[in-house]
Amino acid sequence: MTTSVYFDLDGTLLTYATPFSAWFEQSVPGETTAEMTETFSDELTDALDAFEPNPYERAFETVCEQYALDTPPEMLAASFVRTECIASRVAPSVRRLVETVSARHQTGVLTNGNETVQRRKLQMHGLEKWVDALVVSSEVGAKKPDARMFEAAKERLPADAFVYVGDSYDTDVSPAQEHGFETVYVGDEHRPSTVTVRDTESLAALLLPLFE
Repeated sequence: MTTSVYFDLDGTLLTYATPFSAWFEQSVPGETTAEMTETFSDELTDALDAFEPNPYERAFETVCEQYALDTPPEMLAASFVRTECIASRVAPSVRRLVETVSARHQTGVLTNGNETVQRRKLQMHGLEKWVDALVVSSEVGAKKPDARMFEAAKERLPADAFVYVGDSYDTDVSPAQEHGFETVYVGDEHRPSTVTVRDTESLAALLLPLFE
C-alpha cells in the first residue's frame, strides 16, 4: 500500500521569528505607518487571491502610489521576499521528520501562496531534496480550502492513501478530510475528528517514532 504525505508550509513546517509588520518595516526605506502596512497587506492578499504572477510587486505599486514612495516597487518586493524568507525557521526535529517521512513515503507540500516564494523557502532550508511535489495555489489557480487544491495534490503524487498535516482546521484539516485525507492538526484547540498537536515540535515528537 502506497501513501503520500503532504505538509502545509507556513505555520506548519515553517515558523517565523518576526511578524508580517516587521518584514514590511524592514523592506521600506524611511518611516512606515500602521495604515501603510495594512494597505500593503490587503493589496498583497488581493494579488495572491487573483493569482497574479508578481503579487508582491503589484502590492508595492499601490503602496508607492498612495504614499509617494520613490523606490521602485520591484526593489521593495525583492527586499520584502528576502526578509520574509530570512525570518522563516525550521526546527531540527521537524527537518528530521520530513527527511524520515520522505525515506518511506511520497512527500509533498500543499500550500497557498506564490510558487516562486514558497519554493525559495524550501530551497533556503534544504527541504526541497525531500519533497517530491510542491503544490501551490498560484500554480493550481485555486486556494485552500478549494477542492481543486486537494485533487491536484492527489494527481501529483498518486497513492492508495493520503495524509495531510496543517495548522488551520478550516482551511487545511476539514477540507482535506472531505477529500479522503487522513489528517493531523497543528494547533492549540483539541479537535476530536483528527490527531491534534500543539506545535511543530510536538508534531515531530508524535510522528517521528512512527517512521524511524
